[in-house]
Amino acid sequence: MIKVLLISTVGLKYDGITNVMLSNLEAMDKSNLEFFVAETLVSENNIREKFKALGCKLVKFPNRKKNPLKYFWSVFSFIRKNKIDVVHANGNSATLAIEMLAAKLGNCPIRIAHSHNTKADFAKLDKILRPVFDISYNKAVACSNEAGKWLFKDKSFLVVNNGRDIDKYSFNPIKRQQMRDKLNGSDKLFIGHVGGFVTQKNHDFLLHVYKEISLLRNDAIFFVIGDGDLKKQIHDLTDELGIKDKVVFTGNIDNVQDYLQAMDVMIMPSLFEGLPLAVIEWQLSGLPVVMSDVITKDCIISDKVERLSLKESYKSWAIKAIEASNCDGREARVLQTRRNAKEMGFDIKDSAKKLRNLYIGK
Repeated sequence: MIKVLLISTVGLKYDGITNVMLSNLEAMDKSNLEFFVAETLVSENNIREKFKALGCKLVKFPNRKKNPLKYFWSVFSFIRKNKIDVVHANGNSATLAIEMLAAKLGNCPIRIAHSHNTKADFAKLDKILRPVFDISYNKAVACSNEAGKWLFKDKSFLVVNNGRDIDKYSFNPIKRQQMRDKLNGSDKLFIGHVGGFVTQKNHDFLLHVYKEISLLRNDAIFFVIGDGDLKKQIHDLTDELGIKDKVVFTGNIDNVQDYLQAMDVMIMPSLFEGLPLAVIEWQLSGLPVVMSDVITKDCIISDKVERLSLKESYKSWAIKAIEASNCDGREARVLQTRRNAKEMGFDIKDSAKKLRNLYIGK
């Protein structure tokens, strides 16, 4: 058996990295592979159960942020004691040096650093740790070309797209109407966003755009799906902008697909991204998307994506979102987008196979 330790440097939670990890595990041929999943920070209980249901063993480590040295020693000790063959660490910066060095010193032969973003939250720390990082990993993976160039610079890397189970995405007009009725807005304009409540997702900008849309379309209802550290600040801003009664905060939910059926257009004004999984899912659901132009073009798999500069006014974004909200021909668009996604390598089966090949040394 090949022993694989999977790590998310930001913890197991409702976010893109955890979603990608789970999706790849679900689609992967796990024969001759034994998976351990690290709990580096506080984890969501139901996320833990999802990993367990996939046959993974969860391993509790000290808090990575609060006790980095203790965390490092614990990871190193676990790798050495259990003779781990593969360490696959998912993160956003050269702080991955912590996991990669622990793996190297623990005599782990395959050390995979997986880049999921195009910017570091801790730039100074990234700069300090980069020399250690560069000599510690021996396999480089990125979710996009931009994410790879950001973390690995001029060194080679393998792009493994944030794949999805493409065949499960569809559009059902009956289900759409049922969901809209349930949300008390059968004849309203539904505008949505899915993302963690973190600075990167730029909720401040998003809510100002919502404000402008509400001035242009009194029938608009806004759905914000997700949760996070900035929850109170974001909730308070809706009050300040006078749109509190028009914004629905769902929190973290498992039926995101049901909500996507009901939406008319989605907005993502991120400050930076690796390759946003949500944008792929929105397109596979046949939805028009308005997103910031800092987001890689690699995630565009349909003809209903508009890219705008964050330097554009809130009103410009609002107008573009309203113009894009026409959902005519959505069923046909879903079928075409699914074909595009497969051709462009966004099928989760392909992504999972690439990772398995790395694990088994192919």
